[in-house]
Amino acid sequence: MERRARRDVELPAVVVSTAATVRPAALPGYRQVLRHHRWGAGLVFVILFAATLVATLVPIPVYRATALVDGNGGTVLPLTRTLAERALARLEPGEDPLPAPPLVVARLLARATARVRRQLGLPVLEDPGASVARAEAVIDGVVAGTELVPRANSSLVEVSFTSPSPRVAADVASALAEEYVAQAVAGAGESGDRWRSVLERELQVTHDALTRAEEALQAFTRANPALSGDPRESLEYRKLADLNDTLTKAQSRRMEKEALYKQVTSASPGLLSQVVSNQVVAGLAMEVAKLEAERARLGDGSPGARLQGQIDALRRELRTAQEALADTVRADFEAAKKQEALLAQAVRTQRAVVGDVGQRAVEAELLKGQVDATRDRYERLLARAKDAPGGADARLIDRAAVPPWPSHPRPLLDLALGVGLGLVGSLAFAAVQRRRDRPLRTVEDIERSVGFEVLAVLPLFRERRTNGRRMRVAPELVAAEAPGSPGADAVARLRAALFQGSAAGPPQRLLVTSARLREGKTCVASNLALALAGAGRRVVLVDCDFRRPRLHRVFRQEGTHGATSFLTGAADLPSLLRETDHGIDVLPAGPVPDEPAALIDSTAMASLLDELSRRYDYVVIDAPPVLGQADAALLARLAGGVVLVVRAGETNGAAVAAAFGRLRTLRARVLGVVLNAVRGAALGSSPRVPLPMIHDAR
Repeated sequence: MERRARRDVELPAVVVSTAATVRPAALPGYRQVLRHHRWGAGLVFVILFAATLVATLVPIPVYRATALVDGNGGTVLPLTRTLAERALARLEPGEDPLPAPPLVVARLLARATARVRRQLGLPVLEDPGASVARAEAVIDGVVAGTELVPRANSSLVEVSFTSPSPRVAADVASALAEEYVAQAVAGAGESGDRWRSVLERELQVTHDALTRAEEALQAFTRANPALSGDPRESLEYRKLADLNDTLTKAQSRRMEKEALYKQVTSASPGLLSQVVSNQVVAGLAMEVAKLEAERARLGDGSPGARLQGQIDALRRELRTAQEALADTVRADFEAAKKQEALLAQAVRTQRAVVGDVGQRAVEAELLKGQVDATRDRYERLLARAKDAPGGADARLIDRAAVPPWPSHPRPLLDLALGVGLGLVGSLAFAAVQRRRDRPLRTVEDIERSVGFEVLAVLPLFRERRTNGRRMRVAPELVAAEAPGSPGADAVARLRAALFQGSAAGPPQRLLVTSARLREGKTCVASNLALALAGAGRRVVLVDCDFRRPRLHRVFRQEGTHGATSFLTGAADLPSLLRETDHGIDVLPAGPVPDEPAALIDSTAMASLLDELSRRYDYVVIDAPPVLGQADAALLARLAGGVVLVVRAGETNGAAVAAAFGRLRTLRARVLGVVLNAVRGAALGSSPRVPLPMIHDAR
């Protein structure tokens, strides 16, 4: 019955990715976020719309009038105070282009003071410089409100003035345009004469410079007639080439003589005839050889003694000839070396001569370039002098009309802009909230959120009913109690992924944790330990979640003693280890301590893990969540690698990013992520085949 129940357990099959991925539309998600955060989005909309409304209604409306002037090719005149003052003189008497300032406190006090002095019969003190300051302020206001803009690709100039009064804006713009035309016409003749005078002076200076440059070039050419053609075709260049050829041959001859000389000085006199071919030496050597052979044939008798005297005489003659030959070889070598030195000196001397010719050629080119540049400048100045205009005939094309609508603010446009800004701000608020609150559902979500590789994808575990009875295998024990099932295969694939991540295999101490509670870390840790034990490794599973221990219930062990007992010194390690029926040992958490973080941060915890590492091949640590307490962060410093479990559809990117940030701060080695409780539709969103994992169904 037990075996049949195990076969009836339905474990989810591994779902691989498909080419076509169907993603839900993004807009419904934004509508849901807007409904959830409607008060915040509404507040953002109201703030932006109110700011736009205030910016529209508070400022005083201003009007912009524009007159059109034809400069007829002349230079655009600058906007000066003189131009503004003369334009004001063209206005009708009593027309003030500067609006009255608002009634501020200082102005109210001044009026009240004047009224009191009149009632008391005292003279009212007036500021003698008030009228002057007012006139200066009016001119400054005209300069500040005026704009001269030339139209592109034309000689037209737009003269614009901005004022709170449309009538004043039109009158001042027209007056400015009239004064602009008057100044342009008045200054056209004077500027044309001044321009021609400057050009004539420049022409004279350039002509004198051209004359001096041509005279210098002619004098240099007369002093160096050899530079009339290409310097490389001159006699000096040809002589240098001949000397180089002769020097090369002399060097080859000297090297031959030197080699022969070294052979002669190093060879023995008897071998000299083999080194140097000489008929006299060769003949004497042959005679000596013949007589020595005859002497050997005759023996020590009287004829042999006579031959010995002849041999000695020939040897003396041969030695004399060899010495004379060696002296001849030495003399030839010295002569060749001397000839090479003389030729090398001649080449150096000729190179200096050629270099001087090249330098003079460069000077000639510089003088020619100076003449050409000066002549080009003179011709350009001459052309400008011929085309110099006599002045610009500016004229008024169009007077400024009274503007019917203010140029700023524009209420309808600004209100529409306020509505648009409010909507954009609300959508931006929703986007930020959606990104912050959106749970991670796919592999792409995790990799985009934290940038870490997903080691495994865990389908959602479901129980199955058989004959009305609920048949269930503990998710934490699937790797051992349901061998051959898709869930057990998934655990084996996770184990393979950890072994493939490094040539040395996974770290000896593996810490399994999650960002928050109820994400399946205990299930992952248990099945990972069972999978490692199934590969023939000695494995111990340690429950380090001292606040919410569970492993003793999963493996049906007594939990009154455990790791905390060892850390507090209440028991030794061998008495706390529990053997199981699945090939692994379990170290329960033990009694819940008052300060779990203090126990984890103690030297006893490091000693515990060191001792377990000596006893077992792998130490799998079921750690508490990273966020909320410091327990997991402290344990991560003692572990060789960290596996983070993420529950699909519940854990958001902010929590995972915060967990990774805390682990990075401690420089923990994060091996990857296990995506947990993924439903079938989301499994197909991964672009690669996922490594499936079993899900903690608690």
